[in-house]
Amino acid sequence: MDHVVLSIVIPVFNKFALTRDCLNSLAQHPPGVEFEVIVVDNGSSDETAAQLGPLGESLFPGRFRHIRLEQNSNFGPACNLGARSAHGSHLFFLNNDTLLTPDWCAPLMDALSNGAGIAGPLLAYPESVSHMGERVQHLGVACLPRLHPCHLYEFFPVDHAVVRKKRSLQFLTGAAMLLPRAVFLQAGMFCEQYVNGGEDLDLCVQVRKNGHELAFVPESRIYHLQSQTSGRHDHERHNAQVLRERCLRHMYPDFHFHLRRDGYEIALNEMMTPVARLPERRRELIRKSFLRETDQPDENACLRLMVSEPLFLPAYERLAAIRAGQGDHAAVVSIRFLQTRLFPSRVHGRLLVNAAQKAGDQTMRTEAQTIVAQFDHAAKDKNLGPMAQELERHFKQLNMPELATLYAHWVGE
Repeated sequence: MDHVVLSIVIPVFNKFALTRDCLNSLAQHPPGVEFEVIVVDNGSSDETAAQLGPLGESLFPGRFRHIRLEQNSNFGPACNLGARSAHGSHLFFLNNDTLLTPDWCAPLMDALSNGAGIAGPLLAYPESVSHMGERVQHLGVACLPRLHPCHLYEFFPVDHAVVRKKRSLQFLTGAAMLLPRAVFLQAGMFCEQYVNGGEDLDLCVQVRKNGHELAFVPESRIYHLQSQTSGRHDHERHNAQVLRERCLRHMYPDFHFHLRRDGYEIALNEMMTPVARLPERRRELIRKSFLRETDQPDENACLRLMVSEPLFLPAYERLAAIRAGQGDHAAVVSIRFLQTRLFPSRVHGRLLVNAAQKAGDQTMRTEAQTIVAQFDHAAKDKNLGPMAQELERHFKQLNMPELATLYAHWVGE
């Protein structure tokens, strides 16, 4: 094999069907540079142990390595092990619940050539996950006011204008991440104190501390079936603590900056969770335009507006009413599902419960009931009010009036 430019490192644990589909998509859409594929098996107990090696060698003869561990070492250590054995000058860390698309690699390599320390693609939910066209899963990670990381514009249409904007980012996800091997080693590789969550954020902090920028590259698109790892959220409290201890001084709230730059504003829902919202003046202009088309906008008008302006709620309500009138209860479920993601509230959770019940969709009904239960629990939380008041004082002291006003309004409501 000639000089390896790119080492593709894929950590896996069970779910061989996902790994098989991921590798097949990589074989169909190779990176266009000399590459190798390293799959680190974290002690899988399914058919991965027996079938991964033959599959990989048949798809990538002479380019494939299967590193088998006897027990699950978790994401970070598995990636580090793969990186240590890599021959490439560049590393591409990839989750096995992903599907590559044509020409995914060149735009990422171009971003590194232009000076970025890490380059990340647009990760998209396929139709099977979002239920209403391809939607954004990841275009960068921002920090909410209380420094909780969040995916920017998750569930926006992938062709929306915000996706194409160049923006300064604090974090990119490790689900699909390209960087020079030297940059990875300089940053100390993935910190192994985390348990399947937070390692990628920590790495981004270390890379930024070393003077490198992060590049989100929308020209590179990869499908991501998020949350396919068993126990993915079991250690969130531990991981958050590690992130705070190691990186807090290098994190800052920027979610509201991104929203303001893109013509939106930050708001708080009943659980005091920050969400994106249309400013009132812009919302009123869209409403007048929406109603000008006809007194009762048809489904095509609703669909067009839901793509061009995903945060205009009346379009969802009107389309849900149309679909319900047609007896298409499955379509109503899809609409209500999006509402719980873009307009998270107890009301929209209840609407999804009702829609799923009519459609006979027990899985979605259970998910919606969980959403409602979370809001019910928050409504009984006596600590939220004092916490909001403390946050108002905190942001006043930091001379961040936008965030201070945000929490003051929540208390007043």
